[in-house]
Amino acid sequence: MPDPNTAIPHYDLAVVGSGIVGALTAHHAVRRNPGLRVLVLTHASRGTGATRLSAGFDTPTGHSAAQRALAARSTALFAELAAELPDVQREPVDTYWLVGRATAAALHTSMADGGRTSAVDRDGRQLLTETFPGLAHGDDEVVRASAPMTVGRPQALADQLLDRVLSRPGSALLEGFRVTAVRRAGGHIELVAADGSRVTADKAVVAPGPWALDGPVARAARDRGARVKKVVAFHIMSPPPPHAPALVFEDADAFLLPHHPGGHWIFSVTSPDWDRGPDEPLAIDARDRSLARALLERHVPGFLPHLLGGRVFSDCFTPGHLPIVDTVDDDDVVMAIGGSGSGYRLAPAMAEDALNLLYGGTRS
Repeated sequence: MPDPNTAIPHYDLAVVGSGIVGALTAHHAVRRNPGLRVLVLTHASRGTGATRLSAGFDTPTGHSAAQRALAARSTALFAELAAELPDVQREPVDTYWLVGRATAAALHTSMADGGRTSAVDRDGRQLLTETFPGLAHGDDEVVRASAPMTVGRPQALADQLLDRVLSRPGSALLEGFRVTAVRRAGGHIELVAADGSRVTADKAVVAPGPWALDGPVARAARDRGARVKKVVAFHIMSPPPPHAPALVFEDADAFLLPHHPGGHWIFSVTSPDWDRGPDEPLAIDARDRSLARALLERHVPGFLPHLLGGRVFSDCFTPGHLPIVDTVDDDDVVMAIGGSGSGYRLAPAMAEDALNLLYGGTRS
């Protein structure tokens, strides 16, 4: 047990979670106020959550006005970040969309930047044929082209941002500090760990990623309809050509993304497994593989022999796939949860909203 005579460390801002949302929150906080003392807390070590396994595919789209606004704002904030930090890795990738003819018009309106898709030209058709062996679709489906999307390196970015925060005097990272309670105590916000350790701060942002339902904001998250589910991304062990495009299966909520550092493709599919938390044993199972095989058999059968392992993790999903950024029981405590599989691309706006609530009282 902690020594009751030991002084409790105090900070200006505590950020629970060291993933991309937490890292951006901490970074934006010290950028706004360089003298701020920021403490980042994580239940394990840096790089153990969903951010480490994220594909980093940023498609600024949304099926509601609120989603599109968040995506557009995040894209703008990413551009600002890239201008400030030249080492931020965000590469353009040509992107094509396989979509039902009946829903193609809805794809246009989902583009957050007001862009539209277009018919695939001759060069595009040749590129698709050469890249995706056996590419096929039904008469009721069509392939459309859009402006290039971007691919980032979420864990590398989170590490870079945290290193910048930690380089400032008075800021710190606590690993292995599993926060179980965040509460008002003695005029401050007290954060209590599973082993009874405590720290205090003037304000706190709780950004626990897939651990949203197992920690200090669990009740508030459940009250707002948050759930966790398994996320699966297979590896297609076939080297992508140097300028390989991405192919989005819009109606199936799946995509094929070239992953040049690994020499393979990432094939993200929508797993049917809900209520699977990050601390449970997670593995790609027969249902996941059957779903992936069915999509490939229908659209890219030449990739079937290369469908092997992959990555599996959990994420927190919210109603309408809209992140929840809101105060929790106290105006000085804000939760930022619910990436819904898009945590990386929505993280800048989530971080900005959390800080605006804490220090400005409103969302931007």
